[in-house]
Amino acid sequence: MGQQDDRTRFRLDAPPETVDDDPPLHAVVASRLVAVTPQTPVRTALDLMLAHDVHHLPVFAGPRCIGLVAESDLLRGVAAQWGPLGQAVLTVAEVHGPVAVLPSSAPLSAAAAAMAADGRDAVLVADGDRIDGIVTASDVVGVVARRAGPVPGGVPGPPI
Repeated sequence: MGQQDDRTRFRLDAPPETVDDDPPLHAVVASRLVAVTPQTPVRTALDLMLAHDVHHLPVFAGPRCIGLVAESDLLRGVAAQWGPLGQAVLTVAEVHGPVAVLPSSAPLSAAAAAMAADGRDAVLVADGDRIDGIVTASDVVGVVARRAGPVPGGVPGPPI
């Protein structure tokens, strides 16, 4: 009777085998960051992305992160540099957007929700005041795809 009482007294919102389907951000964060300042020219930021094979650059004003510049932001900036009077030099300050910063203990679903709410495809992950890394929409898709297993007739992904 004691076991049955324990089973009826505690109710799980999800079966135990699904509890780990929403890993904490520290389990999926990419810690390799390349950052820029607001004064960085758009072209320099784009060159940094290409050289380091990244698609997002945190924007720092001193020790404080003030936003994120994505590849698409920079490409719009490059296109906007050409005006009727010739080429202007735009800086990251003119093209970057906001970014959500979440604690490393937050679940992956919180990152996905923040991306959807902000209309951005990345969030930064912090441990206190220190930025530890970035989680992108591609990271979210990768976790979901690996959890779903191999595609019939397709190539299975690596285990996590």
